[in-house]
Amino acid sequence: MEQESGRKKIDEIDREIVRLLDERVGICKEIGRAKAEQKAAVFDSAREKEVLERVASVATQASGEGVKSVYREIISMCRNVQKPTIVAFLGPEGSFSHEAARTTFGSSSEYLSCRKIGEIFSKVELGGADLGVVPLENSLEGPINETLDRLLEYPLSIVGEAQLRVSQNLIVHPQTESLSQIERLYSHPQALAQCDAYISKYLSHAEVVMTDSTARAAEHVLRDKSGAAIGSKIAAELNELKVFASGIEDRPNNYTRFVVVGKNGPPTKGEKTSLLFSVDNVPGAVSAVLTEFARCGINITMILSRPMEQRPWEYFFFLDFEGNAGEPKCSTALKAAREKTGILRVLGSYSRLR
Repeated sequence: MEQESGRKKIDEIDREIVRLLDERVGICKEIGRAKAEQKAAVFDSAREKEVLERVASVATQASGEGVKSVYREIISMCRNVQKPTIVAFLGPEGSFSHEAARTTFGSSSEYLSCRKIGEIFSKVELGGADLGVVPLENSLEGPINETLDRLLEYPLSIVGEAQLRVSQNLIVHPQTESLSQIERLYSHPQALAQCDAYISKYLSHAEVVMTDSTARAAEHVLRDKSGAAIGSKIAAELNELKVFASGIEDRPNNYTRFVVVGKNGPPTKGEKTSLLFSVDNVPGAVSAVLTEFARCGINITMILSRPMEQRPWEYFFFLDFEGNAGEPKCSTALKAAREKTGILRVLGSYSRLR
């Protein structure tokens, strides 16, 4: 095929793609009106995951992951024509929480920066945001205790989750061409510690300047052409800076699991369920609860304990299991577990979106 005729064919295909996108948006508007009448949530993690898996499976020449990436944006656009979505996240723009939110909900959503995890929960509860993206656990550092505490405090549900690999990058001014030009290195203390080997090998000559976040570090480079920052790719993109080196962290298996919190009642669709419970302080109380799940053949993937803030020396437990609360065996286990707990609150059954 000649180049010119190939381009004409691509133009025809593009016109057909846009026509079909318009048709898809029109149908989504109708679905949105039906959801509004039923007072149903616009965001459905199980449905969105189903769409992503289906379109990736029918691709023959295109990359499955590439198709998923394109469709995340299509879903974002269609979700927002049903109802504009405001998503709250932790930290300034350019933080890893912002990256997790934006890669999950796409560029059509509106994003609201919050300084604290508790502020995210408050915004969602009071209607200042439709959804909140909060870190729940890190593969190296463990659980995020403040998120666990706020899940107990606020009457919100978990409606989805996202997993993000925390990849640190050396961010420089566009005019920087070599490491020898870097005189100052800006970043958060945790990010600096994560990249200690790289810094020792390549940037031992640079002055280290600590900042309150990796996103703020990137902003310093805008004003300091001899400076560099360690942070996320989204921080470089938002500030129109250059990624000089990527993946410079010492330990590459650094992942953070984020959960999406919403105000609607706990969803019952999805492959994972989270709950909170408390038990009397007697021997075997926790074991008795776990036994009910084992008896029903349900795999528990995580269990954590946290002290109750207003009740010294009393604890609540956060538990994840495989399956959704609507399945017969899961509902049977939950019913039996309720009889052995003081409090048992299902936070939701949901799917991972990335």
